[in-house]
Amino acid sequence: MTHLLTKFLSAGVSVLLLAVACLSARADVSVSVPDSAYCSDKVAGEIGVAFTPAYVMPTNRFLRGDNPAGSRIDASMSARAQYVMRFAPSSHYGRWYPYAYQGLGVGVTSFFKSGIFGSPVEIYATQGSRIASLSKRLSVDYEWNFGASFGWKRSEWTNTDRSLDGVGSSINAYISLAFMLSYQASPRLTFRLGPEITHYSNGNTSLPNPGINRVGLRLAASYRLHGVSVRSVAADWSDFKPGVIYDLTMWGAWRKWGYYPSVNSSGAGPGMIEVPGSFGVCGINFNPLYRFNPVVAAGVSLDFMYDDGANLSPHYEAASDADDPKFYRQSFKERVMGGLSVRVEISMPVFSINIGLGHSVYAPGPATFTSEYGEIVDDPVPMHAFSRSGSDDTSLVKVKHRSDLSGLYQTFTLKTHIWRGLYLNTGYRLVKFSKPGNLMLGLGYRFQ
Repeated sequence: MTHLLTKFLSAGVSVLLLAVACLSARADVSVSVPDSAYCSDKVAGEIGVAFTPAYVMPTNRFLRGDNPAGSRIDASMSARAQYVMRFAPSSHYGRWYPYAYQGLGVGVTSFFKSGIFGSPVEIYATQGSRIASLSKRLSVDYEWNFGASFGWKRSEWTNTDRSLDGVGSSINAYISLAFMLSYQASPRLTFRLGPEITHYSNGNTSLPNPGINRVGLRLAASYRLHGVSVRSVAADWSDFKPGVIYDLTMWGAWRKWGYYPSVNSSGAGPGMIEVPGSFGVCGINFNPLYRFNPVVAAGVSLDFMYDDGANLSPHYEAASDADDPKFYRQSFKERVMGGLSVRVEISMPVFSINIGLGHSVYAPGPATFTSEYGEIVDDPVPMHAFSRSGSDDTSLVKVKHRSDLSGLYQTFTLKTHIWRGLYLNTGYRLVKFSKPGNLMLGLGYRFQ
């Protein structure tokens, strides 16, 4: 199943990158304006390189030295090359976003411990723009990279020695954000310098999945191959009309779950243990958004989710083997969640970044029943099965458990607009700001 998941992750990233490549090759593609508003003027193309020495944050004991090599991992170096394009200044996107660029890149990262992590190769989509102009040549810019990293060396654990640290899959998501001081040395050559943060994760599709975080200093240069240089003018939003749009998104993914045997036993028991196999998760989001301007929109989303592996701990059969745990089937209502989230969306050409903060509204928790002798049963009928005297008058105590799907959740989504209202949805759901949730891979449509 893990091999299948990596194939799906790889295929999803490939579709995303293919969509970016197709859109980058055409300046007349848009999802927000009619055909008559497109402009076929020549786009500007640039090539760039970047080097980032970085500090690896010691967020788990594996990185602090509790690994097969017994070596601390605290330094890394990455090198990247990319091609980006800017829409023609007279085009619709060129007027709304005069400094925005987007494209594709490839890179490699070394942790100086190839025997532990390997040297992963990144393939990614990228986008950046100007935040503020300091002078005619000097500005403050940002850039994000999003894609997949291949070639990680997996950490092999068993249920008895698993520390939930290390790397659980050979393919991981790659996310990077940099804020840079940009200096235009000539009409074609630009140098950039600034802090960069990077995160690697497999989206909880495999364990262990503690995530790896790097903080570094990006040193970059770009050279314009063709097209006009960036204009030092303000964006032209004269043809923009504020209003409400409606995004409907359907997504699905796979994820891993752990369980706590002690939840359904009389003793303290061990900590979390991985459940063998993977579980399907899917959802629908309906998100009305009010667009204040071409960049910023905000609204409230109705979120519905189904998770096949939710709330397993209270249904664990304590008599089963830890290496092959058995569970009673959860009821359907224990596997669903309905919630409301506040959403903010930042839009640029081709891409939109949607961030949400939500809370469950409907997420029933499981219930177990304990006999007067401390024995736990998932199904209280027949009651006499738990009477040592064989009588039918054994009383059971109902114990309610909080649902795994209840409470606060956060969503981070990248929308890639591929044709008119249709977009690819690539996102991640986090629980209570710290616990890993699941990927959200799917399609959406924008009604306006």
